Parts: sequence; structure tokens; C-alpha cells
Amino acid sequence: MTFRSTARLLGLALLVVLAGFAFAPRPVHVFVAGDSTAAEKRAERRPETGWAEMLQGYFDTDDVRVVNLARNGRSTRTFIEEGRWASLLEEVRPGDYVVIQFGHNDQSESKPDRYTPPDAFRANLRRFVADVREREATPVLMTPVVRRRFDDAGRFYDAHGVYPDLTRAVAEETGATLVDMHRASEAALREWGAEGSKDLFLIFAPGEHPNYPDGLDDNTHFSPLGASVMARLAAEGIRDAGLELAGHLILDAPPAWDAVVGDPAGLGPEAEGAARFRTIGAALDAIPAERDGPYRVFVRDGRYHEKLAVTAPDVHLVGESRAGVVLTYDDAARTPGSDGEPVGTSGSATLTVAAPGFRAETLTIENAFDYPAAAAAEDHNPSGAQAVAVKLGAGSDRAVLSEVTVTSYQDTFLPDAGRAYVWRSLVSGHVDFIFGAGQVVFDESTILSRDRAGKDPTGYVTAPSTLMGHPYGFLFVDCRFEKEPSVPAGSVGLGRPWHAGNNPAANGSAVFVRAWMDDHVAEDGYYPVSGRAASGERVWHDLEPTSRFFEWETNGPGAHVGPRRPQLTAGQAEWYTPGNVLEGWRPARSLY
Repeated sequence: MTFRSTARLLGLALLVVLAGFAFAPRPVHVFVAGDSTAAEKRAERRPETGWAEMLQGYFDTDDVRVVNLARNGRSTRTFIEEGRWASLLEEVRPGDYVVIQFGHNDQSESKPDRYTPPDAFRANLRRFVADVREREATPVLMTPVVRRRFDDAGRFYDAHGVYPDLTRAVAEETGATLVDMHRASEAALREWGAEGSKDLFLIFAPGEHPNYPDGLDDNTHFSPLGASVMARLAAEGIRDAGLELAGHLILDAPPAWDAVVGDPAGLGPEAEGAARFRTIGAALDAIPAERDGPYRVFVRDGRYHEKLAVTAPDVHLVGESRAGVVLTYDDAARTPGSDGEPVGTSGSATLTVAAPGFRAETLTIENAFDYPAAAAAEDHNPSGAQAVAVKLGAGSDRAVLSEVTVTSYQDTFLPDAGRAYVWRSLVSGHVDFIFGAGQVVFDESTILSRDRAGKDPTGYVTAPSTLMGHPYGFLFVDCRFEKEPSVPAGSVGLGRPWHAGNNPAANGSAVFVRAWMDDHVAEDGYYPVSGRAASGERVWHDLEPTSRFFEWETNGPGAHVGPRRPQLTAGQAEWYTPGNVLEGWRPARSLY
């Protein structure tokens, strides 16, 4: 029997295995209707963060899907007048929940474009409750979160007038569930105090943040830390209200840092008792052999030129800010190691994870090897230019990258073992920059193709080497495939089937579900790749039969359907859920 016929039989067997998975039911949807305190923010407004952006982290994505429809500047009146409420109702199904939080803009008498008088506000809330119940869903009324207001003596005072009480009254009148975020957030601000609570809001000196060069003194909208604090209060309120939805909550104890890299000043009570280190490597070296729970390391803003290895389980690295914390090193595959020999592709990684339970949040990991400069050199040899930023190697499992940037050029991200979940992160590179044999879900992330001047193709996004025994490899859900401006149209392949060591048992899998693709993605989306057999003969692997590349409901200028862009059927698409790929593991999107 030939290799090709053997591979076809194995592929048919794999389809039988996949068919054994039950179709995943639609998750319960939690719709959020509200204003800017909850809404998702654009890049130019960051680090401003709406609390509802953080709510999904308290639910498993297979069971519960948070749909944040809150918008800046909206009151109950304008949310209705602009058709936003009607659009929300069109998506609601029996068993769903609708969280309704207004008041900030309704009470703004100085802004007639949004002001809603008290009687009209109350009537609008009654309408919201009735409309949701008509669709056999559950309305949840939330009082507005407080603004940061302290007098000269450091005493908190409220600025919302009657609107929180009106929300409470409608909840009592209609029997709707009430989550009193107004009182909960007031208690939180009192606990943080007049000075400490500044960390929860957007307060910058001139020049402190590039989005606000003139500084900012915003005591209404939240920093990422403030949004996280408020999202936890919302999750706890859902739990305390006794909603059936609470059965899906993931609520760990509030985090306390075991180690702080950099100055711990201003971190609040979470840093009390934390060991202090100047480098991340020193913090990792100090992990105790015996401990309860994860080892939580908070990293202050700065560039950390370190080659790091995580060899202990349940290590959490949390950055002060995504752009401000940069873990960087500049090894390439051809860089000599301590023994004088090249370190190789996997040895070039800035960060290597070799233990289960790793989590990274809000930071950047880069391999700073200067590929463009190397490529421009007269003696350039493309061999050995691979430069890995993150490697998930043997021993890694249940790794989470949450709002992390991973950047290099060739071979950026190597998830080669175990399961991993990547949420709202950015991965950038040009050649095979997401590659390996692991099982990974990329959720709501941005995959950025970088230019490789003068080369056609410019690059390839994925090079999975999934083994035939695994029904899943890489799953991209609701992701955006973007490019640097200089990347030509039609010059990037979505993948090619890598056979590490020319392993005949490899059958790479990368599946793209509801992805938006810019015009750099080629119409012939998948390319062949070659390897050397033991005899030295060059062997080519192509779309069929040695790969499992599929797409479902992709869109954008780079979305195509054709012989080299295989599509799933609707039934097959239901096999490709995060729960199936991660084999029942339910990661929290964000803990911090």
C-alpha cells in the first residue's frame, strides 16, 4: 500500500472519530445593554476598558457567551431611538439573559442629546423587562456603577441622584432580578480609598500614555484593573442573586501576588507579602517546591531582556500593561549556544513553557532577532533565521495567553504540545509563524502578517504538524487576519502541512471559523511544503491527503471558496468548538 492510500484511509478513520462528537448546543447568551462604563473600547481609547469586556472571563465559553452591546454615550432613550434595543431583541432566544445597566447618561441634564427624565427612565426600564420576558429570557437590572468622587476630607460622595433608586424600584415592581452594582462599586471605592482608587480609573500625567499626550483625569471610565474589579462585582452579584446562570460561573478567590518584578509601590493590598525581584528569571527561580494554588507574578512596566523557561506548574505572569511589559530576547536558530553549536529553532525561544497550567496576561513577548537586517545582508543565508518568541514544549498543557502580544518574524509561536487557549491576543510574523503539534484555540484574536520584502509568497500563517491521532489542531474562532500595510494582496498562504522530521504520522489541522481576512490572504490559501526522507530524497506534502485545512463562514476581501479553500458543512462546523478542541478543559479568559 502506498503512503498516499494509507493517508487516505487514516483520514477516513479520522472522520469517523469526529462524527462521534455530539453537536454542541448553542451556549446561553448573556446580552449586555448599557453605556460607556460597560462598553468595549477602540484601540485609540485604550487603556480605557469597559467592565463588561471582562465578564466573559467568569464563564466557560462553551456554556455561556457574553455579547457586549453596550455603547459609549447611550441612555435608555437613545438606546431605543437608535434601534439598538430592537437589534438586541432580534438575537435573544429562550433561556438567554439580558443585563440592563443605564443611568450615567440618562441623568445628564446638561446633555439634551441623551438626557432621560426620571419618569421616562422608569418607563423605559419597565419596557426592557417586559420585552425580554416576552422572548422567554431573563432580564437582569443593574444599577449604575459609581463615579470616583471624594471630598477634600477624603470622604466618598455619590453623583447619580435618583437614578439608582429608580432602577431598584422597577426591579421590585416587576419582580426582575436586581444586581446592585451602585452599592457594590461604592463599597469597593471606599475600600480602595481616595488615592488608591485612582488606579481603577483613567488618571494620567501629560506624556504618561501615548493615547493621552496631554494627560487625563477621567473619574468615570475604568482602567483595565478597574474594569476587572467591576466585572468581578458583577459576577458576584449574579451569584448572590441566585440566578440559574450562576451555576456556570468560574469564581476563584481574589488574587494575591506571590512575587512582584519591579517596584511594588501602588499595587494595593494584593502585593502585601509578595517577594520583590528585579528580573522575571529571578522570580521564576524562587518558586517554592511546595505550594497551594498558582504562583502569581506581577510584572511592572519595562523591557526585560531575558531568556526564560517555565518548568514549574501553574505559573501566572501578569503584566502591568500589554504594551508596557516586554519580554524580549534575540536568539535565532543559528545563534551559537553555550556549547558553541546552533541553538536550533526550538532553542531560540524567548519564553519556553514546559509545565502545565501556565497563564500570561496583558504583556508582550517578542523575539527581537532582526530578520529584515539579516535578510538584507550580502552574506544572508535563510537557513537558521527562525526566531521563536513563545514555545509550548513537552510538559506544557492548559496554557492560557490572555490579551498578550506575541511577535517575531519567522516561526513566532510554537505550541508543540498539550492544549492552549489564546484570547484577544495578537500574534505576528511572516513565515510559518504559528506552527507545531499542539491543540490550540485562538479566540477573538488578531493574526498579523508582516512583510518579507521581495518574496512571493510573502509568507504562510500556519504550519501545523498535528498527529493523525488528534482530531483537532489549531482552531481560529472569530479572529481577524490582518497585515502590515506593505504586504501585497494575495501574497500570504493560510497554511502548509508541516511534517516535523518528515513524520508520516503528521496530518496538520488548522480550521478557521467566522474569521475576517484582509486581501493579503491568497485565493489558493494552502501551499505545499517539503521535507527530507531518511534516504535524503525530498518529499512534498500538500493539501491532500496530508493536511486538514478547513474554513467556515469566513468573510472579508481575503475570504474565498475554491478547490484550494476547503469549506466545512454546517454539520461539520459544529464539531469545531473550543470545548472539543480542548477536550473538556474550560479556561477562564481572564483572571486578572
